[in-house]
Formats: sequence, structure tokens, C-alpha cells
Amino acid sequence: MTPMIDAAIDAPGLLALDCTTYCAHLATDCTAANAQISMANCMGTCAAFPPGAAADTSGNTLGCRNYHLQNIEVRGMSAATHCPHAGPVGGPIAGATAVCGTSPCDDFCAIQTKVCGTDASTVTVGGMVITNRYPTLAACTTACAAFTKTPEASPTVTTGNTFACRIYHLTNAAAQTAFAGANAHCGHTLDSTNFPMATVGPCFQ
Repeated sequence: MTPMIDAAIDAPGLLALDCTTYCAHLATDCTAANAQISMANCMGTCAAFPPGAAADTSGNTLGCRNYHLQNIEVRGMSAATHCPHAGPVGGPIAGATAVCGTSPCDDFCAIQTKVCGTDASTVTVGGMVITNRYPTLAACTTACAAFTKTPEASPTVTTGNTFACRIYHLTNAAAQTAFAGANAHCGHTLDSTNFPMATVGPCFQ
């Protein structure tokens, strides 16, 4: 008789729901063309993710992003496919839906409004209120729908009137501990239609 295999023993352990673990695995698994976010910006960005559960395979959570990292390192799946799922906006930016979240724009705006605030829920950095912000979450998602969705998001895309540029500067804003840096990078995530001052930033070159 063939012995039964204990699946619980053979199954890989789930990654811990903490930003140090996530950022270390993201930096190891997603490199070169598959890189999602610089290590310097990862911890602050990760802090804006809802933790979720360690077993999540979908949804805008840290647990989901960890699952897709394990798809690469444990299950041997493609980094080109799963690194975007594990990245800040939960999937390739040209997609209408995200794997870890409902859409890249929804994930972006969830982070943006947590890092930069809204009129109803302001954020203070270095003792000062961030002023470069969308008035509401809805205003952010409306603006995001019009952003150019190429090239793909990457820590090397730091200029240009694109969604990728705004993602880079949002992750940079999340890492700032001084008001000037945070407010400046939050400003680079805005749209010029509602925020004319945004046209002087790197994402309007």
C-alpha cells in the first residue's frame, strides 16, 4: 500500500506578514527588468498595505504580495509574471484589473491617499501637513484613469508624464521622514488638470 503524504509537512511555510520580510524577498526575487521598487523605498510603501492574511492569494494585501513572491521562489513560476503582482500596485500597470487588488489605479490611490492624505484626512510629516494631495480618493482614481500606462512601472522610471513615474514618486514619498521631501514627491503623483503646479515636476517632462 502506498503511504499517504502529509501535505502539511510538504507545503512551504507562509511568509511572515511584516515589511522586513516582504522587502527582503522582493529585492531577491524581482531584479533587473523585473524590479518593482528600490529597497530604500520599500519599507515605507509596504507600511501602507493592508496586512490581510498570510494565506491570501488575491486582494490588495501584504499577504497576497507575499504569496506571489512564493510563486517565484517556491513554486518556480515566472518572475516576469509574478513580480508585478507582488509590486506596489498589485499587477502590470496596463491591466484593467490587479491580481493583488481590484485595479492598479485603485491600489495606487489607496497608497497615495494614505501617504499623502486627503482633504478630509490629512497626513502630517515632520510636524507639517502634506499639502500636495488629492482632495478625495475618488479624485485620485479619476485622475489615474487618464495616466499613460506605458512604460511598465520600474524604480528606474523617474521622469515622464506617465503612471510609472507617479508610482516611483509615490514610493519615494512613502520613504520620506522630512516634510519637504514628502510634500515634493506627493506633488509628483498629481495630475496637471486639477493641480497646475504639478506641471513643473519630473512626471510632466
